[in-house]
Amino acid sequence: MQSNKGTFLDWSIRYHHYDAADEGRREALFALGNGYLVSRAATPESAEDKIHYPGTYRVGCYNRLSTLIEGKVVENDSLVNLPNWLPLTFRIEGESWFLLEEVEILTYQQELHLDKALLERHVRFKTREGRICSLFEKRFLSMAQEHLMVLQQEIKVENWSGTLEVRSGLDGDVQNNNVARYAPFNKRHLQILSSARIGQECLELVGRTVQSGIDIALLARTRLQQGGKSVSCHRTVQASVNSISEYVYVKLKQDESLVVEKVVALYTSHDKALSDCREATHKALAQAQDFESLFKAHAAAWKKLWQHCRLDMIPQDQLPFLRLHIFQILQNISLHAADLDVGVPPSGWQGEEYHGQIFWDEMFLFPFLTFRFPTIARSLLLYRYRRLDAARSLAREAGYQGAMYPWRSARSGREETPLLQYNLYSKHWMEDFTYLQYHIGAIIAYSISNYVEVTGDKLFLADYGAEMLIEIARFWASLAQYNPESDRYEIRGVVGPDEHHTRYPDANPKDKLQRGINNNTYTNVMAAWTLLRAGQMYHQLTEQQQKDLQENIQLSPGELEKWESISRKIYLVILKDGTLDQFKGFIDLKSFDLEAFRQKWGNQRVDWRLVAQGDDTNHYKLSKQADTSLLLYLFSPTELQGILQHMGYSLSMEQLKKTIDLQMVYTANESSLSRIIHAGALAHLDGEASWLLFQKAQQIDLSPSEDEGSSEGIHLGAMGGTLGVIQHHYAGIGVQEGTLSFNPALPDSLMEFSLNLLFRGVELECRINRERIWVKSLNRQATDVTIRHARTTHKLTGGESFCFIIKV
Repeated sequence: MQSNKGTFLDWSIRYHHYDAADEGRREALFALGNGYLVSRAATPESAEDKIHYPGTYRVGCYNRLSTLIEGKVVENDSLVNLPNWLPLTFRIEGESWFLLEEVEILTYQQELHLDKALLERHVRFKTREGRICSLFEKRFLSMAQEHLMVLQQEIKVENWSGTLEVRSGLDGDVQNNNVARYAPFNKRHLQILSSARIGQECLELVGRTVQSGIDIALLARTRLQQGGKSVSCHRTVQASVNSISEYVYVKLKQDESLVVEKVVALYTSHDKALSDCREATHKALAQAQDFESLFKAHAAAWKKLWQHCRLDMIPQDQLPFLRLHIFQILQNISLHAADLDVGVPPSGWQGEEYHGQIFWDEMFLFPFLTFRFPTIARSLLLYRYRRLDAARSLAREAGYQGAMYPWRSARSGREETPLLQYNLYSKHWMEDFTYLQYHIGAIIAYSISNYVEVTGDKLFLADYGAEMLIEIARFWASLAQYNPESDRYEIRGVVGPDEHHTRYPDANPKDKLQRGINNNTYTNVMAAWTLLRAGQMYHQLTEQQQKDLQENIQLSPGELEKWESISRKIYLVILKDGTLDQFKGFIDLKSFDLEAFRQKWGNQRVDWRLVAQGDDTNHYKLSKQADTSLLLYLFSPTELQGILQHMGYSLSMEQLKKTIDLQMVYTANESSLSRIIHAGALAHLDGEASWLLFQKAQQIDLSPSEDEGSSEGIHLGAMGGTLGVIQHHYAGIGVQEGTLSFNPALPDSLMEFSLNLLFRGVELECRINRERIWVKSLNRQATDVTIRHARTTHKLTGGESFCFIIKV
């Protein structure tokens, strides 16, 4: 199957040509990781330039730098680009060092194997002097030994004999240069402390982040082989302030090959169970075997991961895309990340977009993770719990109660959203009020509820989850303002998921009280749901657990009653036709001709371009991304109707559909999340429209024309969203009161699919088509679980299969 410039096979993606203009996107898409480290797919022979960016990142390794911008100190806690472990190249005696841009490429193939997380490259080329060589390269970041990065090159000489010089090294002369709009910021996060040759085979480089004080140690071992035998040869070493390299000379005859194997260990001082990161690298490499042995263990670890992620469908044309999305989730957030105290960055850990900070993107991965890797899902919630006190402080500083989680966070839990962002079109700074997206607290509450329902982990609820839920509910209760004229509670001065509307057209942005918009529908519904759900989850605790929580956070029964009352009276903007408006006054804004804008400006960002032209998106009925539609991504139509009825509103299915249709008209789709959100929202309302959007969403990051920023990282949230639509919407899988329920809504183009799930510790195999739902418990020793479709409920015993008949 051909997708843009790459060829999709069942378990791999292959490119048949080199494209310098597209190399940045491929470096991000083909990056390799293991949950601890991520390394971009830059060529080993290249350094950072306009084409290549060889970024290496330790998950959750941040450093804070300050920059003076227009008289204001702007701080960014940024994911740090670590020393480049890749440098490995060669040259024929008397010629230049090998670079793709300086040779005639005769054949080229680059292939990412998803099943075993292996990146291969095969290049046959001719030098300026007419010498022909073949290069076959393999690399992986070990999933079995997360501190190891492994690279192998086989160089074959074809029409010549002579001396080949090989250079291998470690480069610490790096900055955070991946994102063009961050050029004005200070970007040198690393100071190199030392470099050294260790023994006959190894090079060492040690650095430290300049503010957070994290030590990073790398130790690289390079070995050479000919004909399966080790090559002993003289090595020379050159070291500068920030890098170290070694040089080896080997004589080759025509048709002979040289195999170069490079294994690098990386540890930091923040890693657990070690006293010294340098010592740890030495121990790791002393125990590391050769490429094939390391790869065997790595491939076995990936095989185990894929066993938890079985997914099949008829037809299978969309399956390779879903496998790519699963692969990206697993390599960014594997079990190795579960103990690192990290969240989910929107662009994964393979780029520097948004400084690697954490937004709300775990919501799109949670349905996949909770049903397969509950330990990872739990760790993402613990990242939020460890920052609960910081969220409480943010609420107090803003004049509210409870916990106000920041829109963007990193290490400490402080609000990381910058108050200024650089406009690449106007070359000026713009004020940024997106920190007013308080709705992130509701998503954290939603994820807690989802995790506890799927896993049955009541100890987590008692020890961590209930406290977060209560404090988030307290925040919403204090934010909601009672309006006696309407006898409703209003939530004012916020920014919704749309992000294009951060104030009203006539508001003074210098006045903090005039920032934000009022009664965003998504925010208000999620606030009501959180207030209601916090009380429901509280009552799942035992009496003693309730008493302990009351004493710990001074919770009174009257608070719960007040929240339930507020949740019933939160105001929503209902239009004359009974549909939901995005926020108070949205429908009254000026119309915007998006088609004319695209004809003139192409895929430029609307908000930046309008500001550069002296205009502002706040004046228009134009959303950056899905907003109100997100409610029908999180909840089924029936569930949403129930929430709205609780709030005192009644919307028919037709009115919900019209609400989504109107939202889509006004959405610019300038976020990778829009299409997949709308695909989920329409799944039960318009199956074919949903499927068309789903197919488009599958193409994310696969073409340079799809997103100009795809070299800065992938769109991990959108990738998780595609899996969420399959599972939560098309399969209709959910949990209600301890029962696994199925409410499928298969589009006409999707005949059947099957997947494995882990529900309350029981592994299940599920197969769904238009007539039947088969559910099988895969372990005879498993405990019983309750499953339901429509009005039929069944207690599934260990090893049993059961079939629901779908009545049309």
